[in-house]
Amino acid sequence: MDKVRIAVIGGLGFIGKYLTKELVREGYDVVVIDIRKDKVPKGAELYIADVTDFERIKQALSDIDIVYDLAGVVLSTARKNPYLATRLDILGMLNVLEASVKSNVDKVIYSSSFYAYDGLSPRLEVDETRHGDIFDVEMFGFVKLAAERLIHEYNRQYGLKYVILRYGPVYGPDNRCSCVVYEFIKAGLQGKPLVVWGAGKRKNQYTYVGDIAKGSVLALKSKNEIFNLISPERVSIRQIAELLSEKYGFKVEYDINKPEGPSMPYISPRKAEDILGWKPMTLEEGIERTVLEMKVSIRNNA
Repeated sequence: MDKVRIAVIGGLGFIGKYLTKELVREGYDVVVIDIRKDKVPKGAELYIADVTDFERIKQALSDIDIVYDLAGVVLSTARKNPYLATRLDILGMLNVLEASVKSNVDKVIYSSSFYAYDGLSPRLEVDETRHGDIFDVEMFGFVKLAAERLIHEYNRQYGLKYVILRYGPVYGPDNRCSCVVYEFIKAGLQGKPLVVWGAGKRKNQYTYVGDIAKGSVLALKSKNEIFNLISPERVSIRQIAELLSEKYGFKVEYDINKPEGPSMPYISPRKAEDILGWKPMTLEEGIERTVLEMKVSIRNNA
């Protein structure tokens, strides 16, 4: 029996590299599709293609069974450049879906975001049946929800199987990570203070990148489902800074003139825990792992 052949679009990105390593470790035949020519994790192949180039993507998927689509812009880019966000996340998703149908791909697994819940009250607890109103969500959430809608349409019209993964805010030891957890650790290891905006009351559910990769692989055998891959721990920016200060002696400062921004609602990961058996590590465990890996990286580059 032939190995299942899996494509990871955006496989050279922050999450993509972790996911690719996890898939190779599980014994899958993995092709990384990316616009960059860079070193891929051992055991994977590299195919250079831009998600906005339909013919190139169709060619890349010609012998693929399952596609992970991680291509898209980050939050800060979506805020500054709605054209690019729409082009990569919506047109790119459309190209992947159409190419998947024409190439007889069995399933598309999409990396959506917890920003699908943007605009909902922070007092709520929400699951995968909910999402924010498209006129209330930020541009980043809008393009993710639009891509989800396209996925549902291709499933309805063509029977293309899917899994939608709404990732939480992801942190880990990578300089492409813009999460506050990474930024705080980087500052602390450089001897700089951790600068908390406002009173640091904004709460979120920060999730270690290795757990995101493992959950994404666990979801591979599901069909036509949406899962929240997000830590069950909801903590404030202030709590993160205090944890790092207590554990590593990092200095903390507060800039009360900086805006904090609103908290998200509590996003339940129960479905992923119950159906997939997904068990993310605690924030303290994830921070310990990240600090250790960043220290090793600093020593290796010294």
